Amino acid sequence: MRLFSRSILIGLLAPMAVSAHTVDLAVGEDAFRAAYEGDVAPAAGGTLKAEVGALHNTDEGDLIHLGLKVRGDAGGYTTGVEGALGATLYGASLDQPDEDVSALALTGELYVTPPDLNRARLALALNYAPEVLTFGEGKSLLDAAARIEYEVLNETRVYVGYRVTRVELEDAGDQDLQKGAQLGLNITF
Repeated sequence: MRLFSRSILIGLLAPMAVSAHTVDLAVGEDAFRAAYEGDVAPAAGGTLKAEVGALHNTDEGDLIHLGLKVRGDAGGYTTGVEGALGATLYGASLDQPDEDVSALALTGELYVTPPDLNRARLALALNYAPEVLTFGEGKSLLDAAARIEYEVLNETRVYVGYRVTRVELEDAGDQDLQKGAQLGLNITF
């Protein structure tokens, strides 16, 4: 039993041993999202990153996520373009109707930093789980965001963007945990 509890403790503290950490906080009209991302290991063509986060909507419910992705330069002769591909596990607890949904979403991200505007960046993210990868009372899950970021301090960005986080239920249609504009802060250390 002692070995098991030590393994759990090491597993919880392991993300702190990674070399780069990013905290992302975003607020919308009725939702708040917090996420932590860290480098896990070098990978072919980039870096393996782990992300954990939560979204709370005062009226609709809560959503947590845990993901792994490889992020790196887009390749070719492009400069200032990065991409990421991976998978994200979601768990949602909806208020109306009272349903729980889990999903394994395919993840894609794109970051574009224009060379002449190196403090500004466009960030796009898409996480989608079709029916075959959605469990419980869900038919699909979509978590998509677009934002414009501006680096106000070294490794500290503020942003404005739009996010839609939607769970499609078998009997109750679409449930939006977040849909609309958001303001955020992204800090890397």
